[in-house]
Amino acid sequence: MLYASSLYRDDESLRRSGVEDNPEDLCDIVAEILADAVETRLQRTLGHAYRPRNAHLTRVRGQIDILETTTRQLLSRGLVACRFTELSLDNPRNRLMRTALAVAAGRVRSQPLADRCRNLADTLVQAGVSPRPVGRSEVSGVVLGRNDVADVSAVDAAKLILAMDIPTEDDGSGHRWAASREVTELRQLYETAVRGFYRATLTAPWRVLRHDKQLLWSTSDETGRVPQILPEMRADVVLETSERRIVVETKFADALEPNQNGVVQLAPGHIFQLYACIQSQHEQDSLAATAEGVLLYPTVGEHLDESVTIQGHRYRFLTVDLAGSTADIRAALAAVTEDRIDEPEDTHA
Repeated sequence: MLYASSLYRDDESLRRSGVEDNPEDLCDIVAEILADAVETRLQRTLGHAYRPRNAHLTRVRGQIDILETTTRQLLSRGLVACRFTELSLDNPRNRLMRTALAVAAGRVRSQPLADRCRNLADTLVQAGVSPRPVGRSEVSGVVLGRNDVADVSAVDAAKLILAMDIPTEDDGSGHRWAASREVTELRQLYETAVRGFYRATLTAPWRVLRHDKQLLWSTSDETGRVPQILPEMRADVVLETSERRIVVETKFADALEPNQNGVVQLAPGHIFQLYACIQSQHEQDSLAATAEGVLLYPTVGEHLDESVTIQGHRYRFLTVDLAGSTADIRAALAAVTEDRIDEPEDTHA
């Protein structure tokens, strides 16, 4: 969850804090970042945002709700039902901060920090922010623009605080934002975490391409409907330098599984998908001819690191032991960009 967060990618002080090696301190560190950001925002002014409102007014504002006005006979009382938008401090962005502060106050280990978060949450309510906890759907709609730079740290820290509960076998949850155990959401979390790790840790000359970048087929002699019926290809993570391209496919599944004959092997569908991504890129650019492919699996207590060259392209099959130490997890992820395996020595030379 730390690697998947925008805060880890953008806040260099968090990456230098050593929190990965002391995960029990994570909540306190993120709560402190959140509290600092909210205090800074309060010293200036909280962000306003437009919100929709419905009201019975003595004059027209925005659009008239004719049905509401007629059924309630508002005109006889000198009123009209209106729908309009207004600038307000009580918006999803500020409610997100207040909710996260309230949650952090009950979870941090430091009592002074808990009191600080609780006081800041009360201050936001006094400023006009609703005490109603924000919901997931509202948070997904919190989008910051170019003029909202001052809110970036606070929003990123707030999202991480609310998403920080880890799924367990125990009954109950820390708060109503407890992490989902749905496989689809966990698969997305794993993919986002891998991408976030590379964005935060890789330095020049490496760059991480945007995850929605479409890989184009190298086609010729196509008939009219081919562009419409060919499926789209979008790699989970693409890493590049001026000399190398690595296409990484994250698979939230067992790395090895028995086939119908009981032989343990990689899933054929995973291999074929990665093969298609690599081979289809020929003649696209200079990096396509030597592009590399990686299948990256999460595992617990197992290890796999194998590679093979097929038709001039290196394919690698790696696992990340999520039960391992922070150093082991980082090393497994960093291994993706290691140089190509040297050619075996010629024993007859």
